[in-house]
Amino acid sequence: MRHEPLRARFVTPGSVVLVLLMVAGVVVAIVRYARGLGAVTNLSDTYPWGLWIAFDDLCGVALAAGAFTMAALVYIFGGEKYHAFVRPAVLTGFLGYVFVAIALLVDLGQPWRIWHPIVMWHKDSAMFQVSWCVMLYMAVVALQFAPAVFERLGWRQLHELWRALVPAFSVVALSFFTFIMSHSAIWTVVVFGVFAVLALAVPRLFASRAGVPIMLIMAGVILSTMHQSSLGSLFLLMPNKLHHLWWTPILPINFFLSAVAAGFAIVIFEATLSAKSFGRSPESELLAGLGRALCYALWICLVVRLADVMIRGQLAAAFSSGKGLIFLIDVVVGLMVPALILSSARARESMTSLFTAATLAVVGLVFNRLSVALLGMTMPGKVGYFPSIGEFIITIAIVSALVLLFTLSAKIFPVFTREEQEAFGLPGAASQAAGNR
Repeated sequence: MRHEPLRARFVTPGSVVLVLLMVAGVVVAIVRYARGLGAVTNLSDTYPWGLWIAFDDLCGVALAAGAFTMAALVYIFGGEKYHAFVRPAVLTGFLGYVFVAIALLVDLGQPWRIWHPIVMWHKDSAMFQVSWCVMLYMAVVALQFAPAVFERLGWRQLHELWRALVPAFSVVALSFFTFIMSHSAIWTVVVFGVFAVLALAVPRLFASRAGVPIMLIMAGVILSTMHQSSLGSLFLLMPNKLHHLWWTPILPINFFLSAVAAGFAIVIFEATLSAKSFGRSPESELLAGLGRALCYALWICLVVRLADVMIRGQLAAAFSSGKGLIFLIDVVVGLMVPALILSSARARESMTSLFTAATLAVVGLVFNRLSVALLGMTMPGKVGYFPSIGEFIITIAIVSALVLLFTLSAKIFPVFTREEQEAFGLPGAASQAAGNR
């Protein structure tokens, strides 16, 4: 299956609008860095985490989950027929994490200290775990996208070096993470030994997938699992602030399960929109298969959430307060409705129904993260919080930059397969020189 750059214009009316939105965000960011957070935000000591953390970071990380879910589905669980969705998902994941980091730089009161977790190891800190997981996973997803760069630039020797080194990188990265989190030489040696043996066994176990970086994909899945769940661990520290419709000892599990569902949903969402943008019919059969996977993921999320609320005796609160209404919207709109839609084979085969369900799942994920970080919080006193215009402008600018860079990257690097481009109704990309292939 051959990937090629999209043959399409670089400058379009849409790209001009995106650039203008980005410029507005840069202007606001300059004011923020020159005069501090108070100049452009409505944050306070009562609400130190606002839109930038709730949407840009918590939602951004979850919506970038398509990279690890698709990589795991295709290369570990045998879903080779979905291979065409992997590179776009990996590119989205990489750009998503880059802009999560940018949003964090804007949100931090002292952004010049963002490097501190690299040298200040607090193994009992959930934020420390998240920081290192994200840094290592950004390296993993960058390496996963590297073959597209090598192919575009014709760096065959560097590509071969990449194939040889990524298994060792994966083993070292997982062992290093074990050490900084446990400070235990014994556990580090055990993990190193286990994954070193796997690295040696993978070429035989996956002989039919020669050249596929299985160890790198395994490292990505492991690191993603840990940091997606660790984001939920941050809120375990707030049992007296976060309403118990959301606060639960299994909040890390809820975060991970919802991220898996969001991964499938965002791939369906993006694939459908790209098909409409290029005036072609979407890959309905493949998307229907992803819809089935999304359906399972949504039902698992729903059952776990409702069972947890009932076991903890909080179900009555869902029908007796304003927070309860927010919880019902979270569960019903974001989980139950799309799960019911996708439970029908006929609905999965309808692109309208499938896109609607995926959109509801994406919106539901966003609403869930906003509920945990903002809407479900019960703060003392009468101090409230609503994002400022400056917060909205920077958020819109970050999303615009992600969309623009994804589009430009797809036009520069081989992201989509030739079959997809023919389905787009586009001519194939200009053939690379023979030495570049």
